[in-house]
Amino acid sequence: MVKVLSSNLGYPRLGEKREWKKSLENFWNNKISEDTLLSETKGIRFAALNKQKEKGIDLIPVNDFTLYDHVLDLSVGFGVIPKRFGEFTNAVSLRTYFDIARGNDTAVASEMTKWFNTNYHYIVPELDQVEPKLLENKALNAYLEAKEELGIDGKPVIVGPITYLKLGKGADKADFASLVEKFVPLYKTIIEELDAAGAKWIQLDEPILATSLAKEELALFEKVYEELRTAAPHAKLILQTYFESVDEYEAIIKLPVDAIGLDFIHDHGESLEKIQQYGFPNNKYLAAGIIDGRNVWRADIQLKQAELEILTRLVPKEKIIVQPASSLLHVPVTKKK
Repeated sequence: MVKVLSSNLGYPRLGEKREWKKSLENFWNNKISEDTLLSETKGIRFAALNKQKEKGIDLIPVNDFTLYDHVLDLSVGFGVIPKRFGEFTNAVSLRTYFDIARGNDTAVASEMTKWFNTNYHYIVPELDQVEPKLLENKALNAYLEAKEELGIDGKPVIVGPITYLKLGKGADKADFASLVEKFVPLYKTIIEELDAAGAKWIQLDEPILATSLAKEELALFEKVYEELRTAAPHAKLILQTYFESVDEYEAIIKLPVDAIGLDFIHDHGESLEKIQQYGFPNNKYLAAGIIDGRNVWRADIQLKQAELEILTRLVPKEKIIVQPASSLLHVPVTKKK
């Protein structure tokens, strides 16, 4: 019997009883030490991973948890740190990390703005005069932690290079290709190290693909992902989109990745229509986002089964991955009070 894979794009970081928020506030108010904060938040992270394992999820996300913001995590890992907070050649301290997010007595915090059309706000990367260098591979750390301490061979999740840089500010966007070229080697190193560590799947989030892009930007996607593909001779790369349908479907399905993640919830039916019209590559997995990741209501299983049956007429069952349409970041862990 052919098994359909299940996947999750990201888990709520808040904790079942809002433990994440409480731990952070206690730390900021000097009520707990850094070691206690790290211990408590590790407990939240492990509880989330174990729950997904118990529920039988095949591709469990790692590196989706953060102490403040996943975009900020990537920025500090790349050394994209505003100069008002200092110069760094190694991974930043927790104090500096929170200073960037919240400010301190001598430096204002980095700007926050909405993550696409959600209520989540991310820390905007400040890209002016940046010379990026890989100070920390947080995705690798998260992958090894889950594998070695929990026996979970997780799926590292990383914001992809085009989305990350398009969401930044301060760089010369007229020379966007040159900016991207600075970061591609860092992404390649992250992926190479994950591949060498045994990661079987790596998810690169590119929700910017659900917006309008110029032809040269789409061409840049092809060039960048051709390079990233070479960094993972063993791992499968998932190009993940969400929040809406993609405009340039025909170009996107030709990109050199192993799986394409599409939103079948907030797409107004367009994702299915495009597959019906243009087909889907036989050599790729379709990561079908058929569960709403942005509300708390239970999905209608019969309806979802019917939707899957339609997809299996278009894509081989063994090439379908069932998953939410977006990260579950946007919902509480439970409806219980």
